[in-house]
Amino acid sequence: MKLTVHSKLEVEPDYYKLVGGETTACLATGFTRQNGTSNHTLFKDKTAAVRIENDKVYNQVVVLPTGNNGDECETESKDSSCEDSIKPDPKVNFVSVTVLCLRLLFIKTVVFNVLMTFRLWISQ
Repeated sequence: MKLTVHSKLEVEPDYYKLVGGETTACLATGFTRQNGTSNHTLFKDKTAAVRIENDKVYNQVVVLPTGNNGDECETESKDSSCEDSIKPDPKVNFVSVTVLCLRLLFIKTVVFNVLMTFRLWISQ
């Protein structure tokens, strides 16, 4: 008897082409069904999808044979353009400039106190 638990949320895998030297691999990551890559030609009858401990998604990688440049891997991948999502915040910029000014003021105060102490020490 075998118990299989499936998530209600079904997420399709994202495919990435990995190249290192002469080796090319196709990585499928972030899918919720263990057989999520069964419809992909590169992943048929290859290594099984694995789930990292305490993770909710599966990952699978296939090392491609020599001569296969992994074009099939990229054709089925989603268009995932990375954009810079960090926007400058005026309040953060203001606080950063304020902290910088206070540090400079502190350094000037310390330098002034040290110089006045030396002047007093030399004059006696």
